[in-house]
Amino acid sequence: MQDLIIKTLDDIRGSWRFRWIAVAAAWAICVAGWAYVMTMPNIYEANARVYVDSRTVLGPLLRGLAIDPNVESELAVVRQALLSRPQLETVARKADLDLRAKTPQEMESLINSLRERITVATDYRSRSSADGLYRITFTDRSREKSLAVVDTLLNTFVEETLGSKRTGQESAQRFIDEQIADYERRLTEAEQRLADFKRRNVGAMPGSDGDYFARLQAEMGSVDQLRRNLSLAETRREEIRRQLSGETPVIFGINAGSGGQRQEAGDLNSRIQEMEGRLEEMLLRYTEKHPEVIALQDTLAELRQRQHEELERISRGEGASGSLSSSLASNPIYRELQADLNRAEIQIAELRHDLAQRSARVDELRRLIDTVPEVEAELARLNRDYDITRARYLELVERRETAKLSDSAERQGTVKFQIIDPPAVGFEPIAPNRALMLVAVLVFAIGAGGALAYLLNMLRPVYQNTRMLASHTGLPVLGCVSRTRTEADVARARWNTLALSGAVGLLILVCAVVVLFNEAGVQLAQRVVSSV
Repeated sequence: MQDLIIKTLDDIRGSWRFRWIAVAAAWAICVAGWAYVMTMPNIYEANARVYVDSRTVLGPLLRGLAIDPNVESELAVVRQALLSRPQLETVARKADLDLRAKTPQEMESLINSLRERITVATDYRSRSSADGLYRITFTDRSREKSLAVVDTLLNTFVEETLGSKRTGQESAQRFIDEQIADYERRLTEAEQRLADFKRRNVGAMPGSDGDYFARLQAEMGSVDQLRRNLSLAETRREEIRRQLSGETPVIFGINAGSGGQRQEAGDLNSRIQEMEGRLEEMLLRYTEKHPEVIALQDTLAELRQRQHEELERISRGEGASGSLSSSLASNPIYRELQADLNRAEIQIAELRHDLAQRSARVDELRRLIDTVPEVEAELARLNRDYDITRARYLELVERRETAKLSDSAERQGTVKFQIIDPPAVGFEPIAPNRALMLVAVLVFAIGAGGALAYLLNMLRPVYQNTRMLASHTGLPVLGCVSRTRTEADVARARWNTLALSGAVGLLILVCAVVVLFNEAGVQLAQRVVSSV
């Protein structure tokens, strides 16, 4: 850091030798720069503000019934159209700016300049670009020309926006009408083709139960289910028969009295039961070899034989003997099993009949496997084409009605333009900022003078002290001879310093005067330039 400070001080001392050249250069730059700034033309800015109101009374009333106007996109298109070459040429002719262009090259340059200087943008106070303030600005060296350009742009902005909406709607309606006529013709042809196809294939058309493969699958599933149900019914019937074979149609039972009390009938079955009871009692007291036990067993065997013969006669359909008729009663279990068997037989018959019909239907569908799917596929294609055409036709008709309603709404005014600030231009120019530019020229001139002095010092260096000499030569310095300054040298140096300070101070003073009286200087400079 110390070495840098020392080197900087050495450079300043070396550049000080060329101080008068630096001051002269600063004066020359200031005079040339100030003259250029004074001759720069004034720039005036003309502007206008217009308010675009899309929130009219018709807007909420027509929401969902008419086309919502996309004001933002329309205004964006108009803004781009305002900066197109044909529009800029029109603006240049109306504002007489084309008189400045004498050649095609100058005209091209004028168009490009207009495109850069014209601004159509939303005002900073506007919340939305689709509903708010728009500002149109233009800058030019002529106050009258800038005002004329903004006025032309404002009129074009409003007229083009409304005109483009009406033109676009008319074009859209014509296009929709043409498409509706085309789709109506196609819809009629599709309906005729569909009707002819249905007449030709009336027996192979799909019904409400689905297409061919769905019907075939349903019928095959029904056949499988019927076969399972039939198998279960037959199994149930065999089980009922097995149980029925173990029961007798009648039983030797007990007759119910009028009082509901059970009484012994004295019939064969009662005698058998009585004999069996007596036999059990006697076996408790005697052995099987006892004569009474043997006699009772013989009697019981005879009674059982007679009961067996009677049951065989009943099974053959013969009537019972008088001695047994009073003891016979219908078996309720046998009657219930017989009823179940009858119901099972009826169910099996129904299942077999239904199975036969379903199987025949499956066979019929299988015979049509090469015909019905093609008919159904062709019908589906015709229906698809018809549905698409009909949907497009209805959609276009609906959009035509919407477009008509939107056009009527536009004529009543769903978007309003209100000019907030008409085209205006201030009497004071907005550019250039001469005061700032004059001061900037002074600062630049002083800096350029110092840079010139530093450059000359680099080109023509001198050694200010023994340290610089030793550092550049690499040799030790044994001594130095000091200079003795006379009074005349001191006075001359003081005079030079005062003169230099005066020259710099005068330059600053002249700059202040030029800044304070820049308007008069501008008028003088422009008169001189115009006279030349």
